[in-house]
Order: sequence, then C-alpha cells, then structure tokens
Amino acid sequence: DPVMLEVFNNLFMSIAEQMGATLANTAYSVNIKERYDFSCAIFDANGDLVANAPHVPVHLGSMSDSVRTVLRQNAGKIRPGDVFMMNNPYNGGTHLPDVTVITPMFDEAGQNIIYTVASRGHHADIGGTTPGSAPPDSRHIDEEGVVFDNFLLVANGRFRAAELHNELVSAKHPARNPAHNIADCKAQVAANERGRQLILEMVEQYGI
Repeated sequence: DPVMLEVFNNLFMSIAEQMGATLANTAYSVNIKERYDFSCAIFDANGDLVANAPHVPVHLGSMSDSVRTVLRQNAGKIRPGDVFMMNNPYNGGTHLPDVTVITPMFDEAGQNIIYTVASRGHHADIGGTTPGSAPPDSRHIDEEGVVFDNFLLVANGRFRAAELHNELVSAKHPARNPAHNIADCKAQVAANERGRQLILEMVEQYGI
C-alpha cells in the first residue's frame, strides 16, 4: 500500500528527528549542542538501517556496522535495559571522538529484539596525545584516544558511570575531561530512550 508506506516512512524519520532534538537539548558539549555534529537512526533486529534523520552522512553510512557488531558480539546475552557504547573504527566507527550509543529494543515480553536505536555524537575530547583527539602524527590508534569496543554503558537500566569514568581515565592517553564525556553519553542514552518510547507507541497503534 503506497499510502501506508509513505505514512511509515514519515513516522520512522520523525522518530529519528525527535531523537536528535532530545540529544541536542540534553548534551553538554558544544559539538553536539550547537554544531549538531551527531546522527540518530533506527535499525531493525539485524542491525540494518530502517530510517534516519538528515543529520551527518558520514556517521550514517557506517553506523550499521557498529550496530551489527554489538548485536553479534552479545548475541543471546542482551537484556532489556542494556545499552552499549562503541567508537572502534575497525567495527563501524569513524574517528574516536565519534561515540555511538546503541540501544537494542525488545518486544513487550522482553524476549526478542524488534528494533535497535542508535545515536552517534562527536565528543569534544576522548583522550589522545592532543586535545580534540585528532593528532596528525599518530602512529597507533591509542594515540587518538580511548577506544571503546562493545562497552556495556547501561546494564539492565543502570547507567555505569563509575565504570565509564574508569575506562576514560585509565587509558594510555586518557580523556581530559571525563565528566563531559559522561554527560554527553547520558544525553545519547536519553535520545535513544526517546526513540524507543516513540517506536513502542507506533507498535501499539499499528501492531508489530
């Protein structure tokens, strides 16, 4: 039905746009709040892109790989309320300041993943040999900052602030202001939660 196809096309894109509005409103860093250097998107249970808002194309082109990696590496172990964090360029990331927060979304029974929502934001600094985490003379990825690969950011609804802070400060070249990173990660979790709630409303109205 071409009419309903267009209805859902706009519904999904609207949800991604509202995720972006939540992220911009709640983020700490200037990069996200004022420069809008972020992207939000909705993926299916396999990590394939369903819809995205017109944010930053370079983010959206590779975000599916990050989502697929998280779903694959945690297959059978993901629980409702879990949220993951990724910036590894070898698994769909871009450069290290672009941090992706991924929220698998379960059905009402909490048994099966029906969608995945994700947001990628450019953090002001994630460590490395130079402020801003983009040294032109780096020879190893650790010199660009802290690498997160399949990091459990929220466990069963609990934001793991202490564990995240430890990761940010214990790296070879630690983040310069971990409190800012944590604040932006919380904003990304909030954006994903907004998307999750809106998708649930859509499912409630139209069915899965």
